[in-house]
Amino acid sequence: MTVSRGAAFGLAVAMCAAGAAATAAPAPRDYPADFAGAAKTQPANPNWKQPYKPTSKRDFTGVWQAQGGIGWTPGVPPGPKQNPPLTPEYAAIFKMHQDNAAAGKPTGDITAACLPQGMPRIMTMTYPMEIVMNGRQVNIFAEWQEQTRRIYLDGRPLDPDADATYNGQSTGHWEGDVLVATTISLHPDTNLESSGLPKSDKMIVYERIWLEDDSTLKDEITLVDPKALTRPWTVTKTYRRGDPGFSVMQYVCLENNRNPVSADGAIGVVLQGAKP
Repeated sequence: MTVSRGAAFGLAVAMCAAGAAATAAPAPRDYPADFAGAAKTQPANPNWKQPYKPTSKRDFTGVWQAQGGIGWTPGVPPGPKQNPPLTPEYAAIFKMHQDNAAAGKPTGDITAACLPQGMPRIMTMTYPMEIVMNGRQVNIFAEWQEQTRRIYLDGRPLDPDADATYNGQSTGHWEGDVLVATTISLHPDTNLESSGLPKSDKMIVYERIWLEDDSTLKDEITLVDPKALTRPWTVTKTYRRGDPGFSVMQYVCLENNRNPVSADGAIGVVLQGAKP
């Protein structure tokens, strides 16, 4: 028997309606009107504070805290001690930011205006990050600026002509238990750290991410930038797992921004309680 498109559509609608009619509506109930009562509506697992045990060496799930400070090179504070392999053009930009900071008018850090830190600086977490993953992608949620970075594992190609974004486009694959990721198409206005250490829009970020043990995550990051760097620059970031119950909190920069940026790019400071 042949069924027309119209008849098939009508049959499908009828079947959906029948299915909906067969599902009983939930019985009405009274809902607590206070927080203490609301808290009791959800079952609590007495073991919820047990440390998370990765299901495999490929399981990065959890909340992680960066070690080694906020400089790009772990253990080295932001500034010229990073000894970055910059080209003359970008070395001049970096020196300008250093000179401005010495003169009391620091420049070169767009996060002062509540703009995203961007990749790869997002991996130097001032605040915690949370990793949630499945077989198709790794999601990295940064508390700082409430940014989300996604590393796709589904085999999609990187687009060399894509518009630049703060976190770029990242794809990855597994080599054994090491996640190998590549990121391109990064926003040119972002930098590597608060001192204004610059990068260009041609930067490529290569990563090798692995679990050293159940509580330690490693990320070997290699920066390749034909405009800003004279050679590839590799550092290894270390992250420690947060204690059970440690979570990523809400971060709304504009609610408490104390670093207005003037027209010349200088970053100001507004102290709490300061008189106008």
